[in-house]
Amino acid sequence: MNLFAAMKVYDRVCLFGSLSAAARELNMSTTAVSRVIKELEDELGVRLLNRTTRRLSPTEAGRDYAERVRTLLDEVEELQDSTRRLDRGTRGLLRVSCSNVLAYTRITRLIPRFLDQNPLVSIEFNLTSRYVVGLVEEGYDVAIRFERQSDAEIVARQLGTVRNYVCATPGYLERHGRPSHPRDLANHSCVLSNFAKRLGSWPFQGQEGKFSTPVKGRVSTNSVEAAYQMTMGGFGIGNLPSLLVDEAIQDGRLEALLEGFRPASSPIYALYPHRTYVATKVRVFVDFLMRELSPDLD
Repeated sequence: MNLFAAMKVYDRVCLFGSLSAAARELNMSTTAVSRVIKELEDELGVRLLNRTTRRLSPTEAGRDYAERVRTLLDEVEELQDSTRRLDRGTRGLLRVSCSNVLAYTRITRLIPRFLDQNPLVSIEFNLTSRYVVGLVEEGYDVAIRFERQSDAEIVARQLGTVRNYVCATPGYLERHGRPSHPRDLANHSCVLSNFAKRLGSWPFQGQEGKFSTPVKGRVSTNSVEAAYQMTMGGFGIGNLPSLLVDEAIQDGRLEALLEGFRPASSPIYALYPHRTYVATKVRVFVDFLMRELSPDLD
């Protein structure tokens, strides 16, 4: 048995919590993965995994072994990567997941600049409207999102914040009037989206401090871009990021409302799997975003 190879198999099994998922990741059969785990247990003389027909979980000894194996594999990867870096610099395929609105308004234009600075790196750039992405399960190195994920296995580095505007078209305001206080929104049709989890209430900052006010509307959407289009169409009042509405506010197609009660800003995060060692390509890319993106936001 190749002990190091067996450790890599065991690490994947613990990470995915499944023999079949680990097998797919490693391009092995489930039978082969099961056999490697059995050989590793025989070598150690302890049971590492509890197996039932429904679930697989590490034993107490298995959890301790998994943590030590993960540390060892991270150190090996760090050694390999640092040695390569001495001769060839940052290199490899970087798989990035990005929200649509951030991609179209900011990130896409930065990708060519990053690649020019790192000629040995290539990027697979996938866009999505989903707020949560399985970084490890879907094989991404970095995700760029408005929301951090409540997962201890995910590192979240804040890249900056984006200002939000409560706004509507002049035509809507002529028909329905202008709210003078956030509580007046209860009498208006609001375009609701799950952008920054703002479906039933909107947060504000006023002289009395931070507060939220309930809002209602006849339409809700999981797409901030769709909310923007409906707001632009005069359907109601939107709560939208400056990335989308700056130009429309400047040229008068939208009117910013409630400026004395500034809507809460939205943070932007770079998310990546928590590991003892962060791959050079990930660290360099996130540092690049921190440097290039932060001054451009808010």
